[in-house]
Amino acid sequence: MSEFWENSEYDPFRLKDISEDEIKNVELELNLTLPEQYKKLIIQQNGGLINFNAFPTDQETSWADDHIEVDHIRGIGKDLGILESEYLIKEWGLPQRLLLIQGDGHNWVALDYRLTNENPPVHYFDLELNNDFKIADSFDEFLSKLYTHEYEEVQEDENLDFDEIPSIDPNDPEAIQKEEVEKILANKNPMEIHRISLFPIQSVEDLKWLVNIIKDNSIGAQGDMAFELADVLMSIVSSYSHQIKSNNLRTVVQEAAKELGKSKNEDTEIILDQLKDFL
Repeated sequence: MSEFWENSEYDPFRLKDISEDEIKNVELELNLTLPEQYKKLIIQQNGGLINFNAFPTDQETSWADDHIEVDHIRGIGKDLGILESEYLIKEWGLPQRLLLIQGDGHNWVALDYRLTNENPPVHYFDLELNNDFKIADSFDEFLSKLYTHEYEEVQEDENLDFDEIPSIDPNDPEAIQKEEVEKILANKNPMEIHRISLFPIQSVEDLKWLVNIIKDNSIGAQGDMAFELADVLMSIVSSYSHQIKSNNLRTVVQEAAKELGKSKNEDTEIILDQLKDFL
């Protein structure tokens, strides 16, 4: 399937290349056999965005009446890969013995190893509706039914409503540029972190840049630093929830939240719990 993977400059799900020997070691570690077609795709590219965005269903879900969103496949790795499944299962209260291959928190597609160690069926988990149902008997069948759903044009407009969202004007004397955001984060002064909100978000590219740089600086953040970053992230996500959902940024936000959650700060955890409602 040479046209399976999307050739995207920005692809948070694409992981470093992996060899056949490394895949075998992962199978031994997990005590299961990955689907052959999955392994072939992962050798070609270790996860990423795909040239499809939907899978048909005969059950209504929180996404749509007749299909679910499938716009990426997770590769083999701990961050944004199937080896993160154990953490995500605990985080979202999912059943054990699943390998999560697509999802964003409230909805997941998984290879279901609950009753087998090989040739797993593919299941869909809709946490909003508390649904768990099989969507394919095998990964091969799952691949064969992927398609591109044509949404209304308004849903594809990546700059939708940017002008209607309150944001500091670029000409405002208090507005700061990317260089200043980078300087604030580099100094790691919690008292200055709130000033990141003075960066004018004028486009999806601005939003992607800001969310990603916050994620990068969330790694290892502790105490007041973690709290302030979580507070700024919450402000951004609550204002730009639609754009984040429409532009493959949910997972980036979730990765930032995961890192900030490691600080074990009660106030930070309260913000991160509230953050989930906007994703």
